[in-house]
Amino acid sequence: MRCQYLPFVDERKKKTRWKILHCSGHVEITGRTRTSSEIDREIDSELPRGENAFLVTMEDETMNPVRYEKPEHIDIACKLLAEFGSRAAVLAGGTDLLVYLRSGQKRPELVIDIKGIEDLHRNIWHADGGLELGACVTLRQIAADARIRQTYPAFAEAAESVGSYQVRCRATVGGNLCNASPCADMAPVLLAHGALLRIAGPDGERESQIDCFFLGVKQCALKSGEILTHIVLPPPPQGGKSSFHKATRLRGHDLALVSAAGMYDPATRNMRVALGSVATTPLLITCPDGLCRPGATPETVAADLAAAALAQIKPIDDVRASARYRLEMAELLCRRVALDLLA
Repeated sequence: MRCQYLPFVDERKKKTRWKILHCSGHVEITGRTRTSSEIDREIDSELPRGENAFLVTMEDETMNPVRYEKPEHIDIACKLLAEFGSRAAVLAGGTDLLVYLRSGQKRPELVIDIKGIEDLHRNIWHADGGLELGACVTLRQIAADARIRQTYPAFAEAAESVGSYQVRCRATVGGNLCNASPCADMAPVLLAHGALLRIAGPDGERESQIDCFFLGVKQCALKSGEILTHIVLPPPPQGGKSSFHKATRLRGHDLALVSAAGMYDPATRNMRVALGSVATTPLLITCPDGLCRPGATPETVAADLAAAALAQIKPIDDVRASARYRLEMAELLCRRVALDLLA
């Protein structure tokens, strides 16, 4: 797919066309490797803003004129989003948004690019060992971070499973959640960890447990004018384990037919397991009381967890898999997660 930026003027054919060169993490230009952020800054310096912004167009040039804004502060972004409401779209990595724009599923009047808000790109390790991630941190950054891989291995593994390397260089953890796809790869592992979401809006900041964030297919709990700013992972329990498994149609990058993630605290014998692609939202499984009771073998726990999951999920038939196949894979992945956690 080739995407171009065109100045929003009548004589656009006479104007320069800016090509997006930063779909991957770096591009070789004039013998020197330049990062995507360097290319972003160079393109941004030439792009018009505001009322005379530009037209985002594809080769068939079927898209409507779109106003573009790249605020540097979250309060300005929230104000713009509140003003335009459903007529605005937030751009973080763009790996989902650009597909919707090209297909015509979304036709916003305003695109709000939040990549210029520095606070959304930071990783902050708390004194208790927890991690606070900015919503614009990319999946490549998560997968490549040695401390994240050591502290939250399933989280890093889930990030590495998303798409291709080029996609992970642009896709953000916040965008993956806010797109609210039932098969979002980052959702089950964050549900299993009991992540906390920080949200900014016209009325200030608020917090929400991720358990309450997903409302339906492509629907999340963000209110008018609100933007997800940070994801907070609690410190892993002493001696705790995490696990992530994903079933796809083929090896390599592909959407999940079913995904499963789990977190186990040996001190409390508490196990949190979540599944993706088995309901209208990513789903945190309600584990039966006494699931990890003393004396229970890993195989017994795995069987009980799988039975509880099968009673709660409602997969569908679609072009990628049948509901029956998803039921069988959900049972298998639940067993694998439980055995990993108790090994």
